[in-house]
Amino acid sequence: MQETISTLDLVSGDKVEFILIIAPVEESYHLAREAFKVAEEQEISVRVCIFWSTDSVEGLEKGSEAALSPWKNYVDVVEAQSSTSNWWDMCNMTSRGAILVRPDEHIAWRTSSGLAGDPRVEMQRVFAAILGVHR
Repeated sequence: MQETISTLDLVSGDKVEFILIIAPVEESYHLAREAFKVAEEQEISVRVCIFWSTDSVEGLEKGSEAALSPWKNYVDVVEAQSSTSNWWDMCNMTSRGAILVRPDEHIAWRTSSGLAGDPRVEMQRVFAAILGVHR
């Protein structure tokens, strides 16, 4: 069943959790898997939102299950058709970028075109900074 929602609706008011928004590319799935691992270590909740552009939906039928297994806290979202540009362009990002949204709907971290270093180390650094944890 399809429904139209705003990106603001991705943050649940019922549960305190971070939202990691990625595109359906292997590099971003790897970042998401590392974010899940770090979140488990920090005992916090992260939900991954895989943001499919209208020109990439051919892979949606299998969704993200294989790429993110065994984790289940994710949602596949297809952007609304736009005549001007896609969502990633509007955010001044590439599909290799990622956005981490805090539970209070503020952007906590973003990378516009992927990571240069180790995704696990970067997620540990990001969550330590957000949570005020000294490693």
